[in-house]
Amino acid sequence: MNRLSFALVLLLVSNTFQSCQETSEEFQIGIKQAHNNLIRKNDSFLTANRGKIFSQELEHFNSVIDSLEQTVQHLVKSYEAHIEEIDVKLVDSLLTETKFKHKRYRLLYPQNYHRFSDFKKKAVVSTDYFENVMDGSFNAPYLLQHKEYKRCVNFYFDILSVGKYKFSHLEYVPVKRLDNRYDAIAELEAHKDVKDFFIKDHFTSNIWTYRVEAFDYAYSKAMKDVKNQQYVQEIKDAYKMGHDRRKAASELKVYKTVDGITLNAHIFYPENHDKSQAKPAHLFFHGGGWAIGLPEWSYNVCKSAAKDGRVAIAFDYRLRTIHGTDVKASVSDALTAIAWVRENAKELGIDPNKVLADGFSAGAHSALVSGMIENPEDFGVTSKYSSRPDAIILMSCPYNIAGRDVYDIKYDTKIISPLYLIEENLPPILAFHGENDDIVEFPGFEKFRDAIQKTKNSFTSQSYPGMGHFFRGSPQKDLEERRKLEEEFLFKHGFKLQ
Repeated sequence: MNRLSFALVLLLVSNTFQSCQETSEEFQIGIKQAHNNLIRKNDSFLTANRGKIFSQELEHFNSVIDSLEQTVQHLVKSYEAHIEEIDVKLVDSLLTETKFKHKRYRLLYPQNYHRFSDFKKKAVVSTDYFENVMDGSFNAPYLLQHKEYKRCVNFYFDILSVGKYKFSHLEYVPVKRLDNRYDAIAELEAHKDVKDFFIKDHFTSNIWTYRVEAFDYAYSKAMKDVKNQQYVQEIKDAYKMGHDRRKAASELKVYKTVDGITLNAHIFYPENHDKSQAKPAHLFFHGGGWAIGLPEWSYNVCKSAAKDGRVAIAFDYRLRTIHGTDVKASVSDALTAIAWVRENAKELGIDPNKVLADGFSAGAHSALVSGMIENPEDFGVTSKYSSRPDAIILMSCPYNIAGRDVYDIKYDTKIISPLYLIEENLPPILAFHGENDDIVEFPGFEKFRDAIQKTKNSFTSQSYPGMGHFFRGSPQKDLEERRKLEEEFLFKHGFKLQ
């Protein structure tokens, strides 16, 4: 396997030299293209064989990564040895990118070993394994110009943020990681320019992923920790933008306070909304694996629903990375949100008998489960108002999460797994799924679809060949079909009035 990979690289180098009789500038373009092509090829190889590669013991894993790294180094150095006019800085840059690309593979090893052993074994590595991989990486500010360096270091901070779980698969770690991540950067022994950059990047990158309140702790510290005034201003701008973007909503209302956490409903009213004339409610729950995400992701669809005559509301809910909670907490918040809408229907100008729950991915799961749970009290919801939506729309929904929350869970996750909650008299459901979804795999959708179609429930669905989790690159005909199916669903169940 490794010899074959190396031989292919030698062939690539040979073919490149034979065809490269161009100018110096064209040589630079050629080497970058050859380097990028080989990196992509190695990525594809690792992805296709990740279970086999990452489940090996460390010595064998390292031999594979060493071989892949050496093939790229050989390619770059072969150009350097044979082409007189090649830019030395370009060679150094490509070798640096190569080094940190493969350092990141090594950082990935323990969590993927855990994953591919079905969470039953931990990788046998030293307690300072990650520190050894990253040794000497933080005292050279010039490295900040390299994309793979920044990607690698940011993943290192993600690892440090989980504390005692750092040798486990990171997806299900029940700790408040975002604040821990900031502290990991701030406490790093590093050149000040490097540290300041990554503190700034912590804000400017993650502000698009988490609600602005999640940065309150880090913001107060960053104003003292960061010395680079340009970065200070960028942090201030990002934090302000996080607040300002909410002005797009008609208003924000607190719908729940739990364990000191305030959760908001982001409300969008139809134009000239007369609250004495009750409108249907269209509730949106964002995706993000119950770990990341923010209601602002749903603002565009909220605006569209409001324009269509519905009161649209996007909700905060508790997330693992911010709050250290599990899926059950997210479900509890969705149940509370739906009951809160009905309790405040008159104030919001909403018909309490026309409440539609809509979601993507993890948010779709919460929307669906809220229509299937018989006893909200089991989730800490004590409202006298119903938590069950009157209709549900789903995209890329996880239908079976039994066993997924593997850390410190004291309950059977079947109680929040839709596949195990199918019963008669569920709200009508419209569902979409991509057949190439590699995050929520298509067979899970098929199993749920087949099971619910054996009941008398109203379940309308459409799947799409070639489409992944996010439906990127959907052809126009598919977009039009989804719009048509959704419009028919809304009309049929009384959520579209015109």
